[in-house]
Amino acid sequence: MKHKKEILITLTILYAGFIFYLSAQANLGVPPSAFKIPIMYELADLVKSLGLDFIIEIAEYAYEHMDKVAHMFLYFGLGALLHLTFKNSDHVLLRKYAAIFAVILGVIYGITDEFHQSFVPGRSSSVYDLLADGIGVTIAQILFVVLILMNLRRKKETGREADPGEK
Repeated sequence: MKHKKEILITLTILYAGFIFYLSAQANLGVPPSAFKIPIMYELADLVKSLGLDFIIEIAEYAYEHMDKVAHMFLYFGLGALLHLTFKNSDHVLLRKYAAIFAVILGVIYGITDEFHQSFVPGRSSSVYDLLADGIGVTIAQILFVVLILMNLRRKKETGREADPGEK
């Protein structure tokens, strides 16, 4: 794709702008009734019957801290876009260390986002939100690194199978 780099830069900037827009909203929240639908109770019973009570505990914690989960998901998306943008850069160091640069820039953006929120009526700045932002960006990088390593391993195994001199 000829304009892949420019498209990724544009998407990353638009996504960062979307996060900024959400941060500028006075009252954002998930309605509590969204998680009190009957199928959720049935799902919880199924998980308990399988002896996976820890999943219920994680879900309850996530429900109680829905804003932190939202931060993680939003910054996971930002981290993925930053990684792809850096990986498709013309600059060798940005390509080589895309994951590191994505974490650094993602956390810096999280800091600016928290600072911005401190001026929005009804919103507050939080170190825990910043931590959730950093976790989201970092999880995206871990996922990319794992996928890259799996791809390299697959290529290496495929290369071995195709080598006629190894029989």
